Amino acid sequence: MNVDQRLTVLIADDSSVLRKKLREFLVGITPDMEILEVENGNLALKAIIDHRIDIVFLDINMPELSGLHALHLLKKKGDSIFVVLMSGNADETVIRAGNELGSYDFLEKPFSSDRVRQVLRAYSNLSARKKVLIVDDSATVRKIIYRVLGHCRFDMLISEVNSGKEALALMRGTHPDIIFLDYHMPDLNGVEAAHCIRAASPLVKIVMISSKDLSGQKSECRDAGIFCLVKKPFFPKEVDFILHRLYGLNMPQSLEQTPNLTLL
Repeated sequence: MNVDQRLTVLIADDSSVLRKKLREFLVGITPDMEILEVENGNLALKAIIDHRIDIVFLDINMPELSGLHALHLLKKKGDSIFVVLMSGNADETVIRAGNELGSYDFLEKPFSSDRVRQVLRAYSNLSARKKVLIVDDSATVRKIIYRVLGHCRFDMLISEVNSGKEALALMRGTHPDIIFLDYHMPDLNGVEAAHCIRAASPLVKIVMISSKDLSGQKSECRDAGIFCLVKKPFFPKEVDFILHRLYGLNMPQSLEQTPNLTLL
């Protein structure tokens, strides 16, 4: 996803009043975006096939084809488009079904311009490629973490090294945005490496990972500038939760803090 391109947004809702209001919100936030409108799910699918769509605001209850059915067909087809579901009367079961089908968030009608702004900010942040470094002395663990990160919503360019010293050497030529740093390593432990890394690059965001309980090390990790502790194994939704908190984004309903995560 290229955030430098002009955004193309599709509004799919059978209410012309809602489409007009949402268009006003969108233009007020980003005046130069291209906005397409359709009034049912079949036309929404056709628009997605015929155009390069960046964001879809998709009503759940529409004639001919519901929003959930349209989302199901998109997932079956393999499209990973950024979809935000909308409804004035959806229950938790329906919202959860939308999450499982890959929707990013849910907007309850009537919603404000601020909620739409949050969605656009999230899209921009998720689309901006982040340089991510995995630091772990186990090649097997690095491979697993690489696979987990590859299934997250954020666009990542992922590198990996097997020690704190290698991480420091790599940072002389490049500056990662985010580092997943193992606590237990043979040369420098995670805290020691974190102090050195932040001295070299104060803005880098560090997530400490470990297969063991680090509750006793919270204070030293906080002093080293660690953002949070994560217990292995962890999963894509947990990484998405961490990155939403790291970048101050509104938290979609599909994400929640788990016992694996400790924010510092």
